[in-house]
Amino acid sequence: MRFVLALLLLLAAPGWADTLRDVRYGAHPKQTFDVYLPSNASDAPILVMLHGGAWAFGDKRNRAVWKDKSEYWGAKGFLFVSVNTRLLPDVDPVDQARDLGRAMRLVQERAAIWGGDADRVVLMGHSAGAHVALLLAVREDIRRQIGVEQWGGTLALDTAMTDVTAVMRDNPARLYRRAFGSDPAFWEAASPIRHASRGEGPFLLVCSSIRARPCPAARAFGQLVANTGGSATVLPVALRHGSINSALGQPSSYTEAVARWIERALE
Repeated sequence: MRFVLALLLLLAAPGWADTLRDVRYGAHPKQTFDVYLPSNASDAPILVMLHGGAWAFGDKRNRAVWKDKSEYWGAKGFLFVSVNTRLLPDVDPVDQARDLGRAMRLVQERAAIWGGDADRVVLMGHSAGAHVALLLAVREDIRRQIGVEQWGGTLALDTAMTDVTAVMRDNPARLYRRAFGSDPAFWEAASPIRHASRGEGPFLLVCSSIRARPCPAARAFGQLVANTGGSATVLPVALRHGSINSALGQPSSYTEAVARWIERALE
């Protein structure tokens, strides 16, 4: 009976055939990720996702983080990896980027074992997770320290924090003060726009066109990347902050636009 139930659950889960839970990339309980494996994976592209949550909360198993995305891209033959990092107050956002780098390194090391292709990886994050993903993408010193190889592209879902320094100088909200403190040197260290260098990307920055900060922040980052010879695309969508995350993977022109960008990034 248990076998029959397990088989029915497997058949009812479109796009992926198995899940590896709580793969450890560090000693802390939060340093884990889940891997959603498509059927008969072989040299499969990989999508790595970091949840949002003001750098202080959130979890890789929140359904809005993994479910529709893993099923949509699983049906296209992707491995989908949902990552946790340590959070405030234990570590600051820069150390969260280091954690994400450690997770990415392990994904690259084990990709072939799971039927994945370590040379075709896209990193994605939402909100605070988008900031952390962008920071890792542009901080070559962190990548070198961790030993993670460059990946195919980075996808940021609705973050206003491409320039932490500018936000922190402009009467920031309490959640930003809690995450970034009062030290201008740390603001610089945590600002993706301050570290983008020649040839960075490709990046896709999805931003809510019905919020004040995200699209101007995305355009400023994208312009800097373009000016230094890199590749960055800004995709405004008329969705609220949470929906930009939860709606991705559901049938829509938004999901299709993101999917096309991912395909181009991995060519």
